Amino acid sequence: MPPPDSRHGAGGSRAAQDLVVDSKALQGAGARDSWRTLSGATDRDRARAARDALADTFFAHFLRAPALVGGIVPSSRVLARAMSRHATGYDAIVELGAGGGSITRWLAADHPRAALTVIERSPEMARRLARAWPRAHVHHGCVHERAECLESLPARTVAVSSLPFRSLPADLAHATIAVIERFLLGHRGRSLVQYSYGLREPFAFGSTALAWRRAERVWRNVPPAIVWIAEQAVEGR
Repeated sequence: MPPPDSRHGAGGSRAAQDLVVDSKALQGAGARDSWRTLSGATDRDRARAARDALADTFFAHFLRAPALVGGIVPSSRVLARAMSRHATGYDAIVELGAGGGSITRWLAADHPRAALTVIERSPEMARRLARAWPRAHVHHGCVHERAECLESLPARTVAVSSLPFRSLPADLAHATIAVIERFLLGHRGRSLVQYSYGLREPFAFGSTALAWRRAERVWRNVPPAIVWIAEQAVEGR
């Protein structure tokens, strides 16, 4: 059973809120036209329709930019729930590369009190994410183009990433990793949750102050995945 659409208010710093892209601007006139057939539907019906539309377009986005999307299908429900579990206990969550929203839906449902920020490269998917989860602060663009969004988030923020670092072009991967490093080094209370399909760590940090640890193996995903957590290393380990 899919989780309910989380529409409660959420906390977060004023600076972070000032950077939020207006969801009405993301939706635009074209979005309003596409919703005419749902004018009599409930909010839950609209959210479900938006999620269905996202699933329908994910493969098309993969065909257009396979190196940037990284997979033919969205993350499985089991992997998405595993990622969400490791985002527990934070004041804010920022999702990097939300894609079709397969992980977004569980982040919104499982953590209704955490401020939710989403960064998505595809403008079409960003608009749909904003419609499906109106309480989320959705930003369109690559992560390295939205560095100010991460830097302005509260001290206790977790980044949940589906970015395919192993397939990204080298210059894009390096720029993105640099932004993530600054985010993690900004406060000791920050973490990164990332999955990979290989046995190796998702990517190497330039700073020795940051370290990966393997959180869990998700066998019920195609292909099986490993959930990793990166954070500032504890002195003495």
